[in-house]
Amino acid sequence: MKTINSNPLFLSLEINKVRPLWWLIAGVVLMALSHLTWNVDLLAWVSVVPFLLYLNLTKGWKSRILFTIFLMIAWSLIVSKIISNPIPFFLIPLYSIPISILHLPAYLVYDKLKDTNWSVWAFPAMMITMEWIQYTFTPFASWGIAAYTQADSINMMQSVSLFGLAGLGFVIYWINTAVTHLILAKKPTFLNFHIPLLTVVVLAVFGHLRLDISKTTGKETIKVAAVGTDSMIGGLPLPSKESNIEVIQAIFKRTEKAAELGAKVIVWNEAAFFLLKEDELQWKDSIAQLANHNGIGIVASYVVPVSVSPLHYENKLVLFAPDGTVKYEYQKHEPVPGEPAVRGNEEIKATNLFNYQFGGAICYDYDFPYLARKNNKANVDIVALPSSDWRGIDPLHTKMAAFRAVEQGHSIIRSTRFGLSAAINTHGEMVSQMSSFDENDKILISNLPANKIRTIYSRVGDVFVYLNILLLLFCLFTVFPKPTDF
Repeated sequence: MKTINSNPLFLSLEINKVRPLWWLIAGVVLMALSHLTWNVDLLAWVSVVPFLLYLNLTKGWKSRILFTIFLMIAWSLIVSKIISNPIPFFLIPLYSIPISILHLPAYLVYDKLKDTNWSVWAFPAMMITMEWIQYTFTPFASWGIAAYTQADSINMMQSVSLFGLAGLGFVIYWINTAVTHLILAKKPTFLNFHIPLLTVVVLAVFGHLRLDISKTTGKETIKVAAVGTDSMIGGLPLPSKESNIEVIQAIFKRTEKAAELGAKVIVWNEAAFFLLKEDELQWKDSIAQLANHNGIGIVASYVVPVSVSPLHYENKLVLFAPDGTVKYEYQKHEPVPGEPAVRGNEEIKATNLFNYQFGGAICYDYDFPYLARKNNKANVDIVALPSSDWRGIDPLHTKMAAFRAVEQGHSIIRSTRFGLSAAINTHGEMVSQMSSFDENDKILISNLPANKIRTIYSRVGDVFVYLNILLLLFCLFTVFPKPTDF
């Protein structure tokens, strides 16, 4: 591995005196601090700068292998932050290595283009393209996507209403490359430095104004509730029939209480209880009577084992109208990798409750932007999202769901077992929230905006990604040598 000393501008900042290994270590630390739980959102804007500096200051295949190893170490540390009981630590490489491999091509493309003016644009374009591939075509969903580093910045979150996760991610990576080139003492230009900085300012102002303007007019609201369960089901052995009945009776009582408090639509959390196939019809009748007696809509979520050895089950959502009729049944479309759930393929549609359009999804489904987009196409106003988390991803997972609300302009009522339940409005704000780890009555009541709003992203979809793919192709065609004529 050789260190490049040919550019005298490097000497002005003396960065070539730093051992390249320290840049890799710094990259690992900044990446680990900026992603997933306990993240520092400001660090995301410079989190990959040390990695990009390393690629600029070294050359040779050995250094690139070392870089790949450290990239995997970084993602392993990031993933380890969300591992807690009951998730085993041996699963870390099953997530960290694939994500590292998905991101690696962006760094290699940057490595090839780093001495050209295209590198500042090509790196973010390639990164958000690979992220889009991850959350559109792989089971790893949108975990680790750059845009989520801004989950605590409600103003910056508003930018995903324009071009989705890809738009915000592009700007984050764009700033990283601009800062890298500034450190390398490359002359800042309007295109590769001032425009990225100006874009960040514009997005911050846009987000602030969008939130302020949203509060200047009154909105129609509907009172909804998230009702929790005492269920601890998480696999084998299945609970006894007696204990299961106690769990069901408890959630029935909480549902009646929520109705007394004025809730019109009540959402239970994922896997609120389990039902044997032969008992399902009987209990559905009981839920229908509960809805009819109280004049409420109920979004019931439960699991129905279809086999025990090996364990496979239907992870279901059933929407009951106030008259007790079943309006919609849905099975989880995107089971978590390793989850023994039967994959659902039902058409996503809207159901009219109290003159508003309700849709549904289950937990991990909403880590895939394409499923939220299907709810938008069905003209849904409010999405019921029964969920079940674990301590390591709490409250991050609920914050991730808020991005879907901003993207598509619909409200979300997320009822969560082992995590944070929240009523999320069309701008991603948590109108109310309740942690299942706190001492409470497991009933969250909230007034949510009842009508969806139109966003640019809900209209144009992933067109920004497609434009970046074209930009990449143009860069590669322009920079790389053409085959000679024979």
